[in-house]
Amino acid sequence: MDANCRKSCKLCKGGPESAAQQYALPTFTGVSWEELKEAAIEEPPDANELKECNVKSLLSPQQMPGLHIICWLEKAASTGGARLAIWKDAASNDFNADVPPATQMVVVPEEKVLGTPSKLIRTLAAELGFTKKGGDWSSPALFTCGGDRLLSLAAIYAAAAEDNALCFYEGGQFIWPPGSVGSTREVDLPGGRVGVIKTLSLTPVVFEIENFLDAEETAHIREISMDHLRKSPVALKDVDIGKQAKEWRTSSQYFLPTSGDANLESLDQRVQALTRIPITHAEYIQVLRYNKLEHYSAHHDYFNPSEYASNKQMLADIKHGARNRMATVFFYLSDVTEGGETNFPRAGGLPQPYDFFDCSRGLSVKPADGKVIIFYSMHASADMDPYSLHAGCDVINGTKISANFWLWNQPYNFVSPQRKEAFSSFKNDFWRR
Repeated sequence: MDANCRKSCKLCKGGPESAAQQYALPTFTGVSWEELKEAAIEEPPDANELKECNVKSLLSPQQMPGLHIICWLEKAASTGGARLAIWKDAASNDFNADVPPATQMVVVPEEKVLGTPSKLIRTLAAELGFTKKGGDWSSPALFTCGGDRLLSLAAIYAAAAEDNALCFYEGGQFIWPPGSVGSTREVDLPGGRVGVIKTLSLTPVVFEIENFLDAEETAHIREISMDHLRKSPVALKDVDIGKQAKEWRTSSQYFLPTSGDANLESLDQRVQALTRIPITHAEYIQVLRYNKLEHYSAHHDYFNPSEYASNKQMLADIKHGARNRMATVFFYLSDVTEGGETNFPRAGGLPQPYDFFDCSRGLSVKPADGKVIIFYSMHASADMDPYSLHAGCDVINGTKISANFWLWNQPYNFVSPQRKEAFSSFKNDFWRR
């Protein structure tokens, strides 16, 4: 979250201005937090316990804000509570170690004392120092590190026994732990398809996906969209009111409804299975065409409330920052002989560029028919990621056809009966009660 946004609680918290509050530890009858904290110090994990957690592939060489890896260990002898090793922000003080040491140890009350998952989540949030945002903001949530949302204590403890490590998200929505650049993982997709997720960047988080789209699917999207394309608009920030969209963006676009088309409904289901974000959180597919020398200068997909302060409709739509575009699933639907890359000028932590049309810095992804990438505009903490700045570079030779799903961190407005049905299927597959 940038400095301007932090200055305004009203804009950022989605409600009246108030001092930020930290989560407080819940009160349990007969439980002494002092004793639990002493147990965390006096009963540290040994190397074998941490090795069994098998968290190396989940950790990154730098902090992933809001994503915390938690390993359930043997019970504390002194209190009977669960001993938890935590890698805050999915990082370690020694990432290169065979068994990276945890950054924090916590002992929580016994399962029967905790009673509800919300009390466990409040305990973890307090121990990790989360800011309590309240209002319209999503609450923290526990997932398996494969993306199953855990909704009960029974599900949490069963998953912990099965997987050892769980993932805790401050912003309440799942993001694949990116590991390190070049890391890969397989993910099961509908129809027996197995996708391969490869990490291209940690700042911002960018993945490339193999085995997601077929040539027939890219051709289908092109065929049903081309006659509907019109010049692309831009949501103007306060400082840009009165300017023309072509100053930044010269492409053409069409929002393609997915309902009533079996192929597109299948893509809806595949996108939610890939991202573990319900399709009810997605806009319709935006199809784009870039002809020769057309482009979109560097921009963010999220809406910073401090930059739209005069737009009351926008502020209401994004709930003053609590709801926003979280991830972009980007399809390339044609080959391009030269140019047309998707460029991330701040990838790797580079400073803000002076020239927003310059595609020579950072990470560039070359378009190719059927290629798919995901990039995240928000951290797992639900704060906006300024490093997600990206551009559609000039097409030098050829025509670039592409499409994207914009996925929000909360339900959005494009909810058809078919998407509601897909969401029901999603809950059955990826929510554990």
